[in-house]
Amino acid sequence: MTPSKIIHIIDSLKKGGAEILLKNTIDLLPEYDHLVIYFQKDNDFHTQFNTSCRLKYLEHQGWGQIFRTIRALRRTIKNEKPFIVHSHLFLSSLLGRLATPKNISLVNTLHSVYSVDAFKKNKKSLWAERRTLKRHHTLIAVSKFVLDDYLSFVPFKGKRFVLHNFLPDIFFECKNNRGVRNGNLKCIAIGNLKEAKNYNYLLKIFDLIKDMPISLDIYGDGNLKGELCKTIEDKKLNIRLRGIADNIKSTLGGYDLFIQASEHEGFGLSVIEAIASKLPVFISDIPVFREITDSHAHFFPLNDARETAAILENISLKESLLYKHIENSYEYSRKKFSQETYKKKILDIYSNITLSQI
Repeated sequence: MTPSKIIHIIDSLKKGGAEILLKNTIDLLPEYDHLVIYFQKDNDFHTQFNTSCRLKYLEHQGWGQIFRTIRALRRTIKNEKPFIVHSHLFLSSLLGRLATPKNISLVNTLHSVYSVDAFKKNKKSLWAERRTLKRHHTLIAVSKFVLDDYLSFVPFKGKRFVLHNFLPDIFFECKNNRGVRNGNLKCIAIGNLKEAKNYNYLLKIFDLIKDMPISLDIYGDGNLKGELCKTIEDKKLNIRLRGIADNIKSTLGGYDLFIQASEHEGFGLSVIEAIASKLPVFISDIPVFREITDSHAHFFPLNDARETAAILENISLKESLLYKHIENSYEYSRKKFSQETYKKKILDIYSNITLSQI
């Protein structure tokens, strides 16, 4: 095994929370030789990876090819001789377990709420997790909520860690735009246009306040775009779908309030990006958002659009209330989700699980 080589396995290189974390982690660890293996063609994010990082595509077109894929993955691991294999997401973690020999440390990162995103959708996925996860494997969860959720379905006695996501230092270098509102409250939401983000709930809220000087721009793309467009046009809502933001940091700087109505999240990176930009956040009252903000945020219920609309209207009318959590949330996030904190913890985990091999 080569102590300086890490093989990362991920489903695809289509931009998402897991892919962003992988890319940022590799950038943070230039002292290692990184090989990223992916299985699906969606690769719009691949150009963002450091040129010194090697990328390898192992075409996987479905469960009918699972044994071919496992053999190819096993050959690659055998030839590369990494000191650790680190997999992300359900498919990659499953294939990684079946292909990685026992003498090489294997880490699986849990990015999402598996009870909803995997086990509820397909009962075979729960069976596969229970059959393939072994005690000598290691789990990393992006939040305590994700780990607790997973362990309530999959009994696991091996090593497990909570390692929160992080932001590169540049995100915490911001200038506050406070004081340029001119009576309007410009809100921003960021995230894929999919059911879990609960955009229809946001539309209900803005339907209740469409006579107020409060607007919302939604950045993201996905299968709900057509449905959302039609509702916005039919109800004449003060909402715009803006597509994918090229530069999240600069985009956030043009708004007064960040909103997210997710029904569930593994972590909530866009929330921390907003906080790092010193933007007030107005977010659904779900456990993981309480965890990652230490409750330094404005929260709203997911079962009462009228109450949520009233809270939003109140926030928009009182600047002291709008900015109430800014400093505490910023300082908490800068300490908790910095690249320095993350690097120390990921290296400690790697050292912990590979100590017997090095």
